[in-house]
Amino acid sequence: MSTPTGAQARPELSVVIPAYDAEATLGVQLGALLAQRPSWPWEVIVSDNGSSDGTRRLVQEWTVRMPELRLVDASARRGPSAARNIAVTQARSEALAFCDADDMVADGWVEAMHRALAEHEFVAGPFEGARLNADLTSSVTWTAQTDRLTVKPGLEQFVTAGSGNMGVRTAVFDEVGGFYEGARTAEDDDFCIRVQLAGHDLVFDPDIVLHVRRRDGLRNIARQSFAYGAGERWLSHRYALLYAQAPRTAGDDEPVGDDEPVGDDARTDSAPARSTPPAGRFSGLARRGRAIAVRGASFVRKAFRKASTIRRPGDLSDLVWRLSWSAGWKFGRVPEAPPIVPPPTWRQDPS
Repeated sequence: MSTPTGAQARPELSVVIPAYDAEATLGVQLGALLAQRPSWPWEVIVSDNGSSDGTRRLVQEWTVRMPELRLVDASARRGPSAARNIAVTQARSEALAFCDADDMVADGWVEAMHRALAEHEFVAGPFEGARLNADLTSSVTWTAQTDRLTVKPGLEQFVTAGSGNMGVRTAVFDEVGGFYEGARTAEDDDFCIRVQLAGHDLVFDPDIVLHVRRRDGLRNIARQSFAYGAGERWLSHRYALLYAQAPRTAGDDEPVGDDEPVGDDARTDSAPARSTPPAGRFSGLARRGRAIAVRGASFVRKAFRKASTIRRPGDLSDLVWRLSWSAGWKFGRVPEAPPIVPPPTWRQDPS
């Protein structure tokens, strides 16, 4: 019996792309992957999360040029986490690489991911923010995860990375149960922390480069950053036990990473909310109204103070991001999620 080759052989890497109404951008990502052409068997899985545009048709057309490409119907459960999890159940490789439908992998990305996952269980690479964003009229001036992993204030014992440029061995993915599907955002941070709690290190590899596409327009920036702020608040609830163990130092007022550039909001925005209500004459409803009023007044004061820092056009986009992130933290809806209890063997001091 002859050994199967090409698309029939068991792939050495499964590239997973969650997609929802991605017809406008997915072709760029698929073209970048097509140009890679590794010498070993691999597969690309587009996990369609119930698109209503031409995403499915686009993928089917691309399969003529890419025999490695497969389309998976992931419409049964909604959200990017569900799309990734459903795709992984169909993946045939022992190594998984995740990228997004609106970005573009750099030259050599597939080979770099393959090599990194042969050496490490969990890897991530840098985001490059110039190539896909030269024509934007209004976008933030910074790019996260350019030269290092993110460290979140209050959770300095961990590092995190965006799921748009992440690789993990399938056994590790299965061990932690994949991405948490109840999260609206920050599901990648949550995944990173749970993998590390399970004893697996996240390793940064500078050769795994992704060209990331930024949001254009102040409204789109505000919507995204508000969701990210709410996601960070969700993390503070889910990992309240770990936040409570984190030491507080004078440097906590500044963010360590550049994933949430919130400036002087970082100290208060990284601490979990207190669950014990203050004693006094206020009823539960009145207490809640008073708390919202206090937070709202603080937010307005900070907005006026930060508005005075605008010096150039990009500063306005950055300001909208910061303020919307803070608003998302203070006022965004936090979905219910089971709290994470660190295992007894977890090392509190990674040094």
